[in-house]
Amino acid sequence: MFNQKSKWVTGKAFRFCGKYIIIYSVILISAAALNFSIQLLSKSIINELSSRIGRNSVGTTFIMLTTIYMCLYFMEKANGFIITYGNNFFKFRVDMIFHKLFMWRSNDTPQIKFYDNEFMEKYSFVGGNINKISSFLSNLFTVVFVNAATVIFSVVLFAMYEPMLIIYAVLITAGTLGIDSYVSNKEYRLDKQQIEEQRFHDYYKSILTDKSSAKELRLYNTFRHFLLKWESIYDKLRMQKLNISIKKNQLENSYTFVRLICRALAIALLLYGTFHRKYDIGTFVLLFGLIEGCANQVNNLSYVLAKGAYKDVKYLGDYYDYVAPISNEEIKAILEDSATDGSLYFGPFEELTLEHVTFRYSDSDRDAINNVSFTLKKGEIVSILGYNGSGKTTLSKIINGSLAPTKGVIKLNGIEINDSNRSKLFAYFGNTPQEFSKFSVSISDYVGLGRIELIAHRPALEKAYGKADIGELISSYGCRDITILGKEYDNEGVDLSGGEWQKLAIASGYMGDPEILLMDEPTASIDPLKEAEMIDTFRKNAENSTTVFISHRIGFARLADKIVMMKDGIIEEEGSHEKLLAEGGYYAELFNAQKNLYEGGEEAHEA
Repeated sequence: MFNQKSKWVTGKAFRFCGKYIIIYSVILISAAALNFSIQLLSKSIINELSSRIGRNSVGTTFIMLTTIYMCLYFMEKANGFIITYGNNFFKFRVDMIFHKLFMWRSNDTPQIKFYDNEFMEKYSFVGGNINKISSFLSNLFTVVFVNAATVIFSVVLFAMYEPMLIIYAVLITAGTLGIDSYVSNKEYRLDKQQIEEQRFHDYYKSILTDKSSAKELRLYNTFRHFLLKWESIYDKLRMQKLNISIKKNQLENSYTFVRLICRALAIALLLYGTFHRKYDIGTFVLLFGLIEGCANQVNNLSYVLAKGAYKDVKYLGDYYDYVAPISNEEIKAILEDSATDGSLYFGPFEELTLEHVTFRYSDSDRDAINNVSFTLKKGEIVSILGYNGSGKTTLSKIINGSLAPTKGVIKLNGIEINDSNRSKLFAYFGNTPQEFSKFSVSISDYVGLGRIELIAHRPALEKAYGKADIGELISSYGCRDITILGKEYDNEGVDLSGGEWQKLAIASGYMGDPEILLMDEPTASIDPLKEAEMIDTFRKNAENSTTVFISHRIGFARLADKIVMMKDGIIEEEGSHEKLLAEGGYYAELFNAQKNLYEGGEEAHEA
């Protein structure tokens, strides 16, 4: 059952949840000891009572035994609550720790991995089964301290009074374990087999139920289209699970008949022993109860081993494959949740260079970036331009460290960026990504996330609000910047337009006066007339700072000291606006194609 992977996960649980495990173990041991005491006490009570029959009197020994029995009985009933409480107390702690490690590893995983379908299947499977770790440990303790202990207790008494009953215990244990192990293995394999289709199922379900797609479902009358897709996958998943359930019921029904025969033979053996005065009446009642009790505990033991430990231990191996390697020191730091201080690991920014950088997505047959060399100096304003699919967004993610290049070298202040220090690069950037997340948090939190260590720093927040020109937007709400965005969990939350969301994303990028401001299509949701006003604001804010603008619109060329023209993953041209226009190349083509939009728009706006 155990292998190195499951031992590693179990070892981490014992190391970082030790006191919770000890408390739960003590509760289980106490419960088992209480049960054993009650059974032995009941034997003594029955023998004492039988010895008093015909005397027409009840001795003090019987009264004392009965009183102790009642006290233990009430303690046993109350113990059920204690066991449940201890189990939840223990499982919540274990789940929290291993969920936290999973999320840490997810955050530490290179972004490129999330474009890999095979990785995403593994990621979804592991993330959806983290609670199997606590289930495995809980089942393990139940096996050791309750089920196995009770079976051993029964077998010991069988050996003392009626050794032939040991054969009964062995037979029902072997049969039950065999069936449950077979079914559990089938269920685990099916879980793995259904990963990809389960992701489709969950995706179509989210389309049908999530707020984000409600408008399109009604506007285009597509509800039935997606419902049929969901139904087809749901039916397939359901039928596969139903087939296993039917097979399981067939096996269990057949084995029930075998168990009835075994139990009848065991009872017959007890009656024979009692008739020949092999043991007293109290022992008969004790052994008679243990026949049923042992069978029930074997069922529980088999369930825990096969359905729990035998099955869950495989999930532990999958978890290990995703999270490991990770040291105890790293785990301790993660659990202590030490906040980042935002320090500049490479020193104040001076220069960022890309040397012959190439990048390819795992699901693509061509390079998104091909042999690109690029230099960004302190105080420089650069516009990276190009049509959709030119590679400019991918280049921006390589610049800020979100993606690691397939080939080539990136250096910050002359220090090479690699997997060991790439995360240190993030502190240098204020980012406004093209596809930004719309978190349902307060306005101040949303903006503050751009520089998490300053999230509660009012001067930094106010400065970011001012640079993004969102003061009027904030003032329009009674709760100002503590207004919740969206109505996912707060009916008082506000729904924003695309342009308003984009302004908040821009403010988040300005947060904390970053060393490098990187804005990818910051006016994608803004109309051209408003864009002209925003570009003027960008120009003012970019003074005496290092800024990179990524766009397919030439309006950003007016801001730049240097223009980088991307085409098919390569830098087609590089230089100032005047230089590139004079050369009459790719930039001039883009400029002439768009200038009527901007020149005409501005004239109309002025008129």
